[in-house]
Amino acid sequence: MSLNRLNLDGTGNQSGFYNKYPYTDFHELNADFLLTSYQQIIDEINQIVDWANNHQIEYEDAIARLTAVEGEIEGFENEVRNAFAELEAQIAADFEQQKEELQAALAATEAEIDAKMQQLTTEVNAAIASFEQQFRVLKNQILLEVDRLKEEVRQEITEFYNIMQANNEYVFKYVENRLDEFINSLPDITTVYVYNPYRGRVTDLQTAINDLYTIACIWGLTAYQYDSLQLTASEYDALGLTASEYDTLGYKLLFKDPDLYMLSPFTGEYVPVKQVVQDLAQLHIDEGALTATEYDALELDADTYDGDDLTAFQYDWFGKEILAA
Repeated sequence: MSLNRLNLDGTGNQSGFYNKYPYTDFHELNADFLLTSYQQIIDEINQIVDWANNHQIEYEDAIARLTAVEGEIEGFENEVRNAFAELEAQIAADFEQQKEELQAALAATEAEIDAKMQQLTTEVNAAIASFEQQFRVLKNQILLEVDRLKEEVRQEITEFYNIMQANNEYVFKYVENRLDEFINSLPDITTVYVYNPYRGRVTDLQTAINDLYTIACIWGLTAYQYDSLQLTASEYDALGLTASEYDTLGYKLLFKDPDLYMLSPFTGEYVPVKQVVQDLAQLHIDEGALTATEYDALELDADTYDGDDLTAFQYDWFGKEILAA
């Protein structure tokens, strides 16, 4: 299809225009100028139309070739779709086959794993049973060793306590004797002054004695410490402390120092070591000891009793056997 050229009157000529040459007025001059310019534009458009008409055949040929290429592309697209459909079917078939093979392999592996797990469980249970047996044996050995060590510690504590008590009594007795000797050697005066080694200067004798006693009472209780115990009179009396024990060992005894207290094997209570020793001794001397009623039944006078010349140990442990003979 070709394009039509343009003209001012629809026929390609310039008929219908007036006053192309002399102008009667300026309006006609202006109109003629405008129409002339418009004619130039139309000529240029017509040139473009002529160029388009000359290339119409080439355009139609290109359209035909494009149509042919489009058909080829559509055929190729169909071929590609068919190939993809075949490939998809093949992949699906291969996938199903591999899926079945994998499921069979998984089933075989699962059975093998179950067998291994069963075997491993049996071996672990056997190992646990063996370990528990060894653990029980080792635990018993450790408990026996702990009991032995506890007994050694108890014996050491008892021995230490006895030594400490003996030393305290010896020191107090020695100091008391020395003070008595010193006092007896002094002239009869109201106030005696001595060099006080605790204060490093001369003080009266009573102050020096008080300082020495304070030194000996390193485990004595302060008023605040005693108040913090909040003991009732009955609780304090039940402890059975002597004045000397309270002054010199009050802190250790009332605060239950682990060096002087232990768990009683009879009651399980935390009691002084000396009480446990006494209870153990009582456990062994019951058969040979005399009760007050049994002693009274013997009706012994002082001379008869003195004649047996018994020590306190013999009376406590073998009194019934010796006195009743």
